[in-house]
Amino acid sequence: MEMLVDFITERSEAIQRQATVVSTLDLVILTLLNITDEMFQTKEAMGKTIKELEEKTEKLLKAIDRVV
Repeated sequence: MEMLVDFITERSEAIQRQATVVSTLDLVILTLLNITDEMFQTKEAMGKTIKELEEKTEKLLKAIDRVV
């Protein structure tokens, strides 16, 4: 839990340095939106990587079948 708190604190401090945030609530919302966006981007990238690995695995299995 402490790691999560540190992560969120780091992110909010970075946003606070870069943007003029009017209120604590605005800062919290912006921080959580940024973290959520990063999570979705990572999820999308992982999905692409998994698809690529599945395609490569399929090609390798077909190549092995031809040899065997």
